[in-house]
Amino acid sequence: MSLLSLFSCSTFKIADNYVSKKMESASMQCQRKVIKGDTVEYWDSQSDKPVLMLIHGFGATTRFQWFKQVEFLSENYRVILPNLLHFGNSFPSEEKFSLQHQVDLVSNLADDLGLKKFILGGVSYGGLVSIEYANLNPERLEKLIILDAPIKFMFVSDIKNVCKTFKVSSVEELFAPSNPKGLKKLWHLSSSKKSMLPAFMFKEFHEKMYVGDLSNKRTLMRSLVNDLNKYARHEYSLEMPILLVWGSNDMVIPAERGKMLKEYLGTNSEFHVIHKGGHMVNLNKTPEFNKILGNFLGI
Repeated sequence: MSLLSLFSCSTFKIADNYVSKKMESASMQCQRKVIKGDTVEYWDSQSDKPVLMLIHGFGATTRFQWFKQVEFLSENYRVILPNLLHFGNSFPSEEKFSLQHQVDLVSNLADDLGLKKFILGGVSYGGLVSIEYANLNPERLEKLIILDAPIKFMFVSDIKNVCKTFKVSSVEELFAPSNPKGLKKLWHLSSSKKSMLPAFMFKEFHEKMYVGDLSNKRTLMRSLVNDLNKYARHEYSLEMPILLVWGSNDMVIPAERGKMLKEYLGTNSEFHVIHKGGHMVNLNKTPEFNKILGNFLGI
């Protein structure tokens, strides 16, 4: 079931119940602890299997990002899904809005859980968090998974073009919308498909996911955009196997940028383009993505 069909069923509660059942089926349990002063919320299947940690993108909380992967992954892995700062119930003890603060959250959680070796993956914003962690801690990662992420080959001009396409005044309004109509546009951007649903169908999702923490999410996005050129200059020398997956219809970061990243990273990386996939390709092309991911993981 897609998030779009969840919307069409009626309310956030129906969608929430559906996703909760997926998490329960995968033995995912919600945990919350204070680590180095920051409150970190994460989901954990708590098994003794090899560890796979996945980082969500900008917009959705982690369980809404990965609910279509948890069941098949948990059969072979201990799956850990943290909420980044200012998402879900993860929040800092002081003002923290940079991407590096999110990398620190991943690092601090891995340390707290005693993870010596694990696989890390992320989509979009979470993909940039993941590769930055990998660059700082290459010895701790067995494999790295990147989906449709703003790494090396995304620039401020790209953001301006996306804002123009969706007729919004700012990148903050696009990725942290102030009303349900804006959330409908964000769905279009993430899936590359226009929703036929009226904007009011997005109202409860908007209230639950954005209204209470809208200002902080917008500050996070401003910080990211301000630092894009800095991260475009970052150099990565990674030797672990790397999976790169892009949607052919990604309206934020075109698949050609993923191909450029593969050429930059070298022979230890593999690159896949999923036909008609959007920016959140794991959600809108789940069977194709899960097959690619399973092959990469050997399951």
